[in-house]
Amino acid sequence: MKQGALGWGWIWALWACTSGAGLLAQHPDEMAVVTFNIRYDEPGDPLTWEQRKDKVVGSVGYFDILGFQEALSHQVDDLAAGLPEHDHYGVGRDDGKSGGEHCPIFWRRSRFDLLHSETKWLSTEPDVPGSVGLDAALPRIATIVSLHDRKTGKVIRVVNTHFSHVSDQAREFAARMLALQFTMSSADIDLLLGDLNAEPGSPPLEVLTGCGLKDAHDAASKRCRKNIGTYTGFATGGLRGAPRIDHILFRGGSVPWFCTEEQIVGSYYISDHLPVYIALIP
Repeated sequence: MKQGALGWGWIWALWACTSGAGLLAQHPDEMAVVTFNIRYDEPGDPLTWEQRKDKVVGSVGYFDILGFQEALSHQVDDLAAGLPEHDHYGVGRDDGKSGGEHCPIFWRRSRFDLLHSETKWLSTEPDVPGSVGLDAALPRIATIVSLHDRKTGKVIRVVNTHFSHVSDQAREFAARMLALQFTMSSADIDLLLGDLNAEPGSPPLEVLTGCGLKDAHDAASKRCRKNIGTYTGFATGGLRGAPRIDHILFRGGSVPWFCTEEQIVGSYYISDHLPVYIALIP
């Protein structure tokens, strides 16, 4: 698969166009971060995984830290095959192995060393695979890695998650669990990536920003578009009125830009969610 089909060139060109400025220099320590709900492999979807997987990988191949949601085991294998410059960690939510959806984290091997990895279930039994949280319909997980950034010497803690799609109570419970994790963090940089199934201003987002995390959308110096929705459905045109439920929250460093992207195959988006990109200066 061709890596980085869009890559920095597209992003910087877009930024230049939207800001009215010339091409802007990249900070030497800058890293690119993405969160992307890639949609589980459902044969009945208007675009099957086989039809869209190359575009999915190509749209994110250049990034340094990547968090995916809804990836089934064979989709994780496809992502890994298409991202040969990255290492990854993530387990299935059903059994802590390969069963069910994963929230894998990928990181660029040439820049980062893995210091620690673990998975927590968003339930009252966080270390029990398959456990279901309060009022949630399904198991939900948080994938956690700590990375040593060889370029800056800093430790970056990344949490990737997918909150309940049915329950306000489950989402707030999950947010409080993760807020405690971030409160105890001693990392130089903390990142939360994920489909939170919650919009800005909702109780889960208030809990998370209340523990010191910042919404990258609001903190970014530049945005390619403001207040754009991320849950669109596959059909193009679903952007109008779409909720912004996919988020990157952070603590430490700064965010020079934030962007969502529309990648289309035929007349459909390559997932029912848009990927969310940021540049982060540690």
